[in-house]
Amino acid sequence: MILAALALAAATAPTPEAAIAAIYAPFRQADMHDAAWERPVFTPRLKALIARWRAVTPEDEVDDLSDFDWLCQCQDWDAGGLHERITARRALGPGRLLVSVTLGKAPGRRERLRFAFARIDGQWLVDDIFASGFRGGLRASLVRTTAADIALRRRR
Repeated sequence: MILAALALAAATAPTPEAAIAAIYAPFRQADMHDAAWERPVFTPRLKALIARWRAVTPEDEVDDLSDFDWLCQCQDWDAGGLHERITARRALGPGRLLVSVTLGKAPGRRERLRFAFARIDGQWLVDDIFASGFRGGLRASLVRTTAADIALRRRR
């Protein structure tokens, strides 16, 4: 049920502002427990990297990307306690934008994220995320963590 609502919200993101609002709307619901990588907000290119990573993610251990929520850069949050604010927009090319967001997590605690968006079929989808939890961005972190998870499997 929640994933269906998320899919609808993501499918109605005709502007970058609507896309950011759709990304953070579920955090205001007490029953939101979906992993960030399951959310329908990513480009096909990023979804492919996520699928490769998920195929080798250890089942009995936490790796560098599976122990926190990518979108809030946190492990836990208070429903309704997150507040996002777009602080900058920069065109990266036709149909591509970099959107800077400040995320208020608790009084005095803020996280700064930058979302690289691509416009695909009239919708703005996340193609990369730059934040404290991603050295070099989410894409680079997925490549690096997938390689580490594969190496871990081979050692076993």
